[in-house]
Amino acid sequence: MENTDYDDMRFLIVDNLKPSQDILKQFAMRLTSKQVDSTHYAQDVITICQQKSYDVILLGYDLGEDQKNGQQILEELRVNNFINRHCIIILITAEISQAMVLAALEHKPDNYLCKPYSLNELNNRLLSCIRKKKSMAAIYHALEQGKPTLVIERCDDALAQSTPYKAECLGIKSRQLFQLEKYDQAQAIYLSYKDNKSCQWANIGLGRIALQKEQLDHAEAIFKQAILINPYYLASYDWLALTYQKKLQFLFAEEILEQALSLSPRSLPRLKRYAQLCLQNEHFDKATYAYEQTYILAHNSIHHSPDNAISFAKALIEYVPILPALDAKKMSTKAFKYLKQMSRDFNRAEFRIQSHLLTACLLEQTNEARLAQEALDNGAKLLTRERDNLSSDSLLKITEVMKKIPSANNKYSELLIINKESDANDYNDKAQAALEKSISLYHSKKFSAAIEELTKALNSFPEHLGIKLNLLQVYLMAYEESEVENTLLMSAKILLKELSTIDFSEDEKLRLRKLQRKYQALAGI
Repeated sequence: MENTDYDDMRFLIVDNLKPSQDILKQFAMRLTSKQVDSTHYAQDVITICQQKSYDVILLGYDLGEDQKNGQQILEELRVNNFINRHCIIILITAEISQAMVLAALEHKPDNYLCKPYSLNELNNRLLSCIRKKKSMAAIYHALEQGKPTLVIERCDDALAQSTPYKAECLGIKSRQLFQLEKYDQAQAIYLSYKDNKSCQWANIGLGRIALQKEQLDHAEAIFKQAILINPYYLASYDWLALTYQKKLQFLFAEEILEQALSLSPRSLPRLKRYAQLCLQNEHFDKATYAYEQTYILAHNSIHHSPDNAISFAKALIEYVPILPALDAKKMSTKAFKYLKQMSRDFNRAEFRIQSHLLTACLLEQTNEARLAQEALDNGAKLLTRERDNLSSDSLLKITEVMKKIPSANNKYSELLIINKESDANDYNDKAQAALEKSISLYHSKKFSAAIEELTKALNSFPEHLGIKLNLLQVYLMAYEESEVENTLLMSAKILLKELSTIDFSEDEKLRLRKLQRKYQALAGI
């Protein structure tokens, strides 16, 4: 191959082994007239890519202990748009496990090489990538401009010229048609390619159209078929899980994500969704394990956040009561370690307060009263000092944790009151009066009147979560009593779908989970 294929291309070499890095750098220097950059420090790659634009990045997967790996770097570059669609990423790895390969492919490197490899093989892979990038350049440019109509025009131009990348052009075109809500045109493309194993996007597209039309049973069948055709195409599992959630079949959603994670356990967004479902389904053992894996895997990635340690501790609080005492202490010790590290990594008052309180809650559950009281006092002291500097949302989260500590309800009851402004937003007098009246009607089994009262209240206070939860409860009780009013169950289903997208407090989540299970029992799910 002639050097002109690489003329003026900028290369970045990322490898933590000096001999490997030198070989790759010499390879690149023979191909381009531009300076070739290299680094063996994983933490430098993001900064370098923010400062310079590269045409080719040869990215090692294993970059050293306690460092970002190649997959994590690739994900961060993609998510933050630090590289454009024209940049070629070739992932080079000595690890060829299924978990690694599937995780890497989810972040779409242009190619990957397994060690040992020859420079001739690398050269061929690189040339193939360059040909594709050049052929698709106009389409990629239109995608980066965010102009779906222009993307479609350029795809049609490429198809008219018999592009060798026909399947990719059709996949891109169909996604733009979907975005423009031209579902019939998108569907025509999907139907033509749904049985092609290399065009998994076609079945995903058909399923998404079914979801858009609320044809949930049809969507479920499509995504199941997609998994049968290619069980390693992991997006099918994600969309099937979402379909089950829309059908309020949360156990099935949990199970299908568990299948996907058994194939590719390193996908953090999927692991988080799975953990949330396990918690919702009260599978506290699975939720605790999943949140711990999230914490461990996220440490060097773009997903590193305070919520990872906090979620693990909260799930463990639910799990500890059913654990043997020794196991409970071992797991709690892990939580203390993660919470301390979280407080160091994210040195903000709201996280340090939650760390103290979660620690106090776990210590109290494992019968270490003196240490629990010490942690509680530290958290309360910091809360008293920082209260005016915290947002209402932060105060609400802190209050939820404190309510789980029995001793806090007596000694620090005054700290459980959210500030007046927040109270006014959430519970004004009129809404509370409507709630009290509906509760009275509910206890008198005057369900129709209670529904009428709550419906009127919801028209006045459309964002009031307490009213929505009460209305859902009345729908379910009224259906259970009558057993003939199917419209009540349908109304409950519609309201449940709405509620499943809302971020609740912990107490509200617990109540919602109970109502979800009641609905499933009544609906025979």
